[in-house]
Amino acid sequence: MNNYFIPSLLIAETYFPVKDERGFTADIIEKSTAEGFYQSFEIGDIQNKEERKRILSMKEKNDVVITEWLTFLIDRNQLDVSSLDQKLRLQTVQQLKDNIYLAAECGASNIAFITGPDPGSERRKKGMDGLFESLCSICEEAEKYNITVLVEHLDRIADKKRILGPIDETVQLLLRVKENYQNIGLAFDTAHSALNGENILEAIEEGSQLIQQIHFSNAVLDPLNELYGDNHMPIGSPGFLNNEKIFEILQKAEELDMNKEFGMRVAIEARTPSKEKLEESAENVKNLLDNALNLVNYK
Repeated sequence: MNNYFIPSLLIAETYFPVKDERGFTADIIEKSTAEGFYQSFEIGDIQNKEERKRILSMKEKNDVVITEWLTFLIDRNQLDVSSLDQKLRLQTVQQLKDNIYLAAECGASNIAFITGPDPGSERRKKGMDGLFESLCSICEEAEKYNITVLVEHLDRIADKKRILGPIDETVQLLLRVKENYQNIGLAFDTAHSALNGENILEAIEEGSQLIQQIHFSNAVLDPLNELYGDNHMPIGSPGFLNNEKIFEILQKAEELDMNKEFGMRVAIEARTPSKEKLEESAENVKNLLDNALNLVNYK
């Protein structure tokens, strides 16, 4: 039996076409906890108080992990946690801090988000210094609610072109934050790592002391292909990520005992394109993750 891995449902991607419908996130958590496979749920920011109460109730009843992604809030309000414009950066920090309380009302153990665009090599240090200050401020607020702050690295050169990309720089920055705040961690994404030109297994090892969850995300790596980049595509060809590679990554994570005390949350990140495909897509994602975990003797 393997109790190390924690199956996680990335609701906002698997149910992307309906992610903003009031009550839907709570409905999915209720349905999924009844089925018994998922032990972790990754949600967007929930603005409705009654829905937050429902999610908290199900979290407490079923002892599941809730991670609230604030990326959608960042996109909606055109925020940037690493902006060189100090006014915008501080405004972003304040909005994220304001939403920590709302995440706590959902019973969230973690909040997660992405960083802003890469300003270029000449101004990158200034952007990183601002990002460091932002993360420290957010971690300080999150500590009050016993919430961990997870940062997702993205690609810098291929598609998303964000300031926090290569694993070595990501680890360096987050360890700098961790000197003062223990509630900082890394949400590792396989597509972003691959698009940065990294060997994923080596990148996971380098980030092992910070990684708290893994998104199995696929991408086309050929710059000449029209699908090049991170498009949240299904697992398999023409992307680089297949069942065999997922198994290798799971093996590596287990070998490294990353986040052993709390377990390693793992999710398939594949965006469902339309409402008509919701149930089929959700079932495919569940089966894919279940089959992968069975290969490492998960029960």
